Amino acid sequence: MALLEKVRRLERYVQLTDGQVDDVLESTLDKMLERERQRLLRQQARLEAQIADFEARYGWNSEEFYHRFERGELGDDTDFVEWSATIEMLRDLQRTIDLLGGESTE
Repeated sequence: MALLEKVRRLERYVQLTDGQVDDVLESTLDKMLERERQRLLRQQARLEAQIADFEARYGWNSEEFYHRFERGELGDDTDFVEWSATIEMLRDLQRTIDLLGGESTE
């Protein structure tokens, strides 16, 4: 059974029980979410280190770089494409971390 189907089954179970689930189940879910959040935080640290390397190498902060790159001012150098992709991955990752931490992702 696919993971998403398992999650849907669990959601239906919680709905059917009006949220009255065993404390162990709730605690287990909390631990699973936190474990995944911690894994993503380690990934975030690696991406941030890559970005810091680009910033040091080129002397620009990522915000300045990204705006210039998106406007087409910098060309398609491999480093620039990778830097831009790393910035975007970090943004997406942050939304996922926020979601796992219970924060809004809008």
